[in-house]
Amino acid sequence: MINIHGLGFRFSLFLIAASMLVVFTTAEFFYRATYEHEISEANHDIEELYRTVDATASIAAFLEDEDLAKEAINGLVTSEKILAASIKSDALYYQLNVTEAINKDTQSRAFVVRHPFIPEESLAEVNIYPNLDHIIRQAEKISTDNSYSLYASALVVGIVALLITYYIIISPMIRVGRSLHKITPSTTQRIAVPKYHTRSEIGALVRYTNLLLSKVEEQFSQERQLREEIEFLEYRFRMLFENAKSATVLMTESGIIELKNNAFIDLVGKIGLAKKQDYGELLEELFENPAAIKASLLESFERNEFATGEFKLKSANSKNVMWVQLIASPLITEDGERFYQITLNDISNRKHELQKLALQADFDSLTGIYNRNGGEKLIAKLMNKGHQFALALIDLNGFKAVNDIFGHDAGDEVLIFVSEQLKDKIRKNDVAIRWGGDEFVLLLQAEDEASVKTAIAKVNDGVKQPFYFNHDKTPTVVSMSVGVAFYPRMSNDMNTLIKLADIAMYQAKQNKVAAPDDYLIFAQPEALNSRDNQ
Repeated sequence: MINIHGLGFRFSLFLIAASMLVVFTTAEFFYRATYEHEISEANHDIEELYRTVDATASIAAFLEDEDLAKEAINGLVTSEKILAASIKSDALYYQLNVTEAINKDTQSRAFVVRHPFIPEESLAEVNIYPNLDHIIRQAEKISTDNSYSLYASALVVGIVALLITYYIIISPMIRVGRSLHKITPSTTQRIAVPKYHTRSEIGALVRYTNLLLSKVEEQFSQERQLREEIEFLEYRFRMLFENAKSATVLMTESGIIELKNNAFIDLVGKIGLAKKQDYGELLEELFENPAAIKASLLESFERNEFATGEFKLKSANSKNVMWVQLIASPLITEDGERFYQITLNDISNRKHELQKLALQADFDSLTGIYNRNGGEKLIAKLMNKGHQFALALIDLNGFKAVNDIFGHDAGDEVLIFVSEQLKDKIRKNDVAIRWGGDEFVLLLQAEDEASVKTAIAKVNDGVKQPFYFNHDKTPTVVSMSVGVAFYPRMSNDMNTLIKLADIAMYQAKQNKVAAPDDYLIFAQPEALNSRDNQ
């Protein structure tokens, strides 16, 4: 039974009425437009037909040839759109069906025939009488056909629109209503969004209805869900907290630990402390410098910020040094009670790696003693502390020949040997440095030249031992040229001190042929001025 109050019925009536109004208005407009267009086209076609015979008529008028004139006029009248035609000049006249056209009161269209060689001169006149009956019948037929086509198209469009409206709007709404009628409140049943309506108003209506159903269900099962969620979250939190890799505690403001995980218990065991509920305010008993840590954390808390930093833990075993990254944040309950959440991440491996990299930056990879970078740091440190020392700059004589003759591997062997001799022969408080290439530096805790000579002599005795490379029976011997400068007696500036030692070493190197035993030269401060003047 048709529901005359239904959306589909009312929409269909409205669509039919609107379609009829639009079709009638449009059909009338197109009928008139098409009629006028066909009349205009017929006149245009007559002009085109005349142009086809214009040349023939021009020759006929010029030659006064009646046969050519007949051919031109007969050619025009063969068209259904032309009823009669005539050509008239001073010496020539020919017409066809003109009497019939005059009897029908048909108005002619006159065309001037020009001279074939002198276009400015006219020779004759051609009169063309349109076949108005044919033209009007043709225009009316085409206009009527177009109107019928428009009516048919409008009918098809209307039917298609009604079908689309039914299947796209009315039918989905009926299905949604039936689905809603079948749903039981407080269950998980929901209305499926109809196809092709995911983003339409019907889809939005279905989603809003499903939201309403969800709220109804939520009201029925809220208490049960809340209880299940609390149990689930409690279990997850406990699992996450207890199995976390980072040591974490929740403690009161006075230092009593309320919660701690397994990682914290393991951390306390690693540093050799007993398990208990209180390790002091902010876990200060765990750290090597508790006062500094406590001050740093409290300062951050006063600014309402969480505190973080890298700190060293106490350790019963000096070899098992542990570093942690500490992250602490204050927590205040609704009752105003204050707690601290503290997390300790073990960063010992990273610290050890950084220390190892620092050592690699300061020590020579070949010989194992300080390199120039580490040596300069050490010299600066001694200067800052005000220690007196002697800087001995050593250059090896004969080292280049070893490299050239026996190769770089032999040269490396010599450098390693010299480094070992330097470490073995100097005193405990002295330092050996590989300055670069075959140059070395000794930092000697000596204030006088006699002490320096004694120390350098021991080193020289070790260095000048013979080498036998590649089973060569002839020994290879390297020797030293040494320049020495005293700090702070000769200079308070590192670069100046090194320059003085370098000048003295260069003098010793020049003397090695004339005075081989005079391999040690003490720097003279005035030598630097003399060299600068040069």
